[in-house]
This record gives sequence, structure tokens and C-alpha cells, in this order.
Amino acid sequence: MLSRFAIRATSTASRSPLLLSAPRSFASAVPESQNEAVTARTIDSKVESSVRRVLSIFDRVGDSDYIGEPMSITQHSVQTAHAAAKGGEDVEAQLSCLLHDVGHLLGQEAGNPMGMDGCGTEDHETVGAEFLGHLGFSDTVSYLARHHVNAKRYLCAREPNYYDQLTEASKITLKHQGGPMSEEECLEVEKDPRWPLVLRMRTYDEAGKDPEMEPKQPHEYIEDMKANLRQSLEAQEAGGEKMYPVSEFASTYVLSSEQLEAWDRDGYLIVKDALPKETVANLDRMANDIANLPKSDKNNDFPHPWLVHDEKSKIDGALNICRVENFCKSNEEWGDICFGVVKDLVSQAYREEAVLFKDKLNYKGPGGGNFLCHQDATAYATEDLASRHISVMVAVDAATKENGPLQITAGRHKEGIIKNEHGVVAPEIEAEMDFIEVLTEPGDLVLFDSFLPHRSDANMSNGWRRLAYLTFNMKSEGDLHERYYDKKIEVMRSGDAGSISINKDFGGDVV
Repeated sequence: MLSRFAIRATSTASRSPLLLSAPRSFASAVPESQNEAVTARTIDSKVESSVRRVLSIFDRVGDSDYIGEPMSITQHSVQTAHAAAKGGEDVEAQLSCLLHDVGHLLGQEAGNPMGMDGCGTEDHETVGAEFLGHLGFSDTVSYLARHHVNAKRYLCAREPNYYDQLTEASKITLKHQGGPMSEEECLEVEKDPRWPLVLRMRTYDEAGKDPEMEPKQPHEYIEDMKANLRQSLEAQEAGGEKMYPVSEFASTYVLSSEQLEAWDRDGYLIVKDALPKETVANLDRMANDIANLPKSDKNNDFPHPWLVHDEKSKIDGALNICRVENFCKSNEEWGDICFGVVKDLVSQAYREEAVLFKDKLNYKGPGGGNFLCHQDATAYATEDLASRHISVMVAVDAATKENGPLQITAGRHKEGIIKNEHGVVAPEIEAEMDFIEVLTEPGDLVLFDSFLPHRSDANMSNGWRRLAYLTFNMKSEGDLHERYYDKKIEVMRSGDAGSISINKDFGGDVV
């Protein structure tokens, strides 16, 4: 049986938003019974990934205030679902109530500024509906999320006293949501047979605002979410149409429109809980496996595809490993991460398929050297190879203020190549930059643009700070991985490169 890594290595040119089975190049090579088994496993992976994605959002930002109300968004969401249950609604309607405000959570997850006069995510109903559909939830779940705001607008038009019953926060958001419906709009929504359910959902929405009610958690709906996802995905696999077709990335991690907005604006994006817990638990051992690869003599012979670099500690002079490169194609576990969720994230950021450009794992031990302010674009032979790259940092260890975390300058990826010498940003320009420390936990992923200026300090702690950096270019510009490493070895042999990079941005003492 082929491993998941082997399946990932086959052609993905045939992927589309409607694909719910293995890539055609793989599926066509096996009997129909095996195709069905692959489809079932793919649906299983989408179900597990989508449930993990939803619960992660609630766990990380659900305790934030429900804007303008004396409770959290999680409390409101669960109370709304419970009100639907008490009203005799079926499980699908209860799930719709639980997830109706996920658009607000997505805005907070992405770190985007509050809209609607500080009362939440602008157009959160559409943001949430699209996201839920892309995860694979049923059309009813997406439809009710999409129209719960329209229910308020409708009732304000049809019932003159309804507006006076709204909370102050709800009155503020109504101004940003189009105000009461026109008669034409009312007649249009009334045509849908699901509209009475939308109106009932609005009563549950208003009922779910009791700060004294005993708090409960979305985790009690796990099995209901799985059942809804599975039924919806199987229906789409059988040829059914959906309002929002499931994303081709639902089996790994779906970026929301709010995250993509933040990425485009800032040039970096922190993604949490994209790796399964069992993978995160293995990262330490996986990094050690790479550190123990046999070394090449970088001055003369390169018998292995990978490159290993050592440095002297700034604390005690001890010899420590500082970097290993070019290992993902020869290591199944790292390949599974690289060509799975990481590639999927970058493909979404590019809005087209990505291909691996280079891969490295930085081992910043106690006393490990700093990296001067630079742009990766100057180290990636941009003038000869791809025009733009996206790197994904995979945190093996926690990055803290003491161990030399990544520091970035949000939004400055839009300035092109900045004045530099051997890739190091000119000091007078660096002095004007505002840097943000990217503090991460094991398993966190951080996307950043190759034109984004960044740096890091030396590790002055007693522990290690190990981070993998997996870099991709757009597939439309070619598969350049081998050409990049040929170029790097050529420059290293010529003596024109820095100690571990084409740039001269490393502040450590390489041996």
C-alpha cells in the first residue's frame, strides 16, 4: 500500500475544488474497490480536519467578548444551539445555531481590526457561511449562517416594534448591515422554503444572551458535526451541488477569507493547530533525526543531497549544529508535513499551486548566532529563479524573547528589494523599521513573504530553539528545487556566499 507521502508525490495537476478522492493520476492506477476505499479515507480526513479546525477556533478565540454583550462568543453560540434544541429543532438546525457567528471568530483569529464601529467582523455572515461550506458542512448550515443577519433586517421591516427590542450592539451593527429590508427584499427571501427556519433561528439568537446561564462548550457537538460533514461530503462526492463547494484543502487546513486578507496586508500569517497533535509530539524526535544525518564536506565533495552546518556557541564556544538543508524529499515524515498541510497553506496564499523551492531546519542552540536584518528574496537567486517565494516556519521548540525569535516588519513586503549590502538591509533603513517578535509554540506555522524584512537575535537561553523553514515558489514558474541547490553549491564553492547562505546575514561563527 502506498503511504500518504507517496500519494502526495504523485501529480496534483488535476486537483479542483470539487475533488473528494485521490488525485486522478493515482486513482486511475488502482481497481475501483480501492478507489472507493481511498475516497472513504479522504472523506474521513476531511471530517477530522474540519472538526479540528472549528474546535480550534472556539478554543483559541471563543472566550473573547461577544461584542457589546456581557458574555463570550462561545457562551452565546452554545446557548443559541441549546435554545434551538428546546424549540424542537433538528440537529442540523442546532449546529447552524452553534456556528452562526463563526465569521466573528474568524476575524479575531486573523487578528484583523474590528469593523462595524468596533462591534465585530464586517460582513461576518458571508465570511462564516463561505468558510463553513468550504469545510464541508451542509448547505443548510451555511444558509442559516448567511441569513441570520437578514432575519434581523427582515423583522425590523415587518414588525415595527422589533427594532426597539434589539440590544444597543445589535442596533449599531444593523446600520452596517443594510438597515431594515425593503419590501422587495422581504418578498424575495420569503420565496425560500427555509426562510421560516431562519426566522425561528433569530429568536434562538436573541435567547442566547443570558450571562447567568451555566457555560457549556462546543465540544459536546463533536459527533453531530462529524455526522453532518460526512453526509454532506458523501452527497457531494455522489455528484450533488453545494452553495459553497468544499475546499480541495479541507483534508489539511482551510484558510479563511479573513486570514487571506491579513496575509495580503501584512506579508505574514501565524497559523495554529494546523498539525495534528500526534505530529506535534513527534517534532522533537524528527528534528533530532535530521541533526544526525551524515555530513558533507562543503568545500569539496557533496555526496549527500542534504547540507549540514555547524557553529561555535557564543556562550561557551561549544560546537553545535546550526542548520541542515534539503532533507524533505528524502525524509518521509518531514515530507508528509512539507508536501501536505504546508504546501496546501502556501497554495492558498498564492491562489495557485505551489512547489517546493528549498527546505532547511535551523538549530539555534544555547549561544546560537543571530541573523541580521535581510529579505530572503536576495538569498534565493530571485533574479535567476522564481520571482517570489513564500516560506513557512514550522516551530519545533517554543520561540521566546530569550532564545532569539523571528522578528518581522509587517507590511513592508510591498516595497520590493530594499537597499542592502550582500543581502543585509542598510542600517539606516533598518533603524526606521518597527519589528514584531513572533513568539510561537511547538507545532505553530508561520507564513512569510520572501520580500518581508526580518531578523533574529542570538539565543541567550539555556535551551534550543529549532525552527524548520520550508520555502515554495509558484508552480507556474517551474520546479526549481534542484536548480536552487545547484546554484547554492556553485556559489559556496566560489567563495562568494555567506557562511551558510547566499546572503551574508548570519551572525554566528560557522565551523
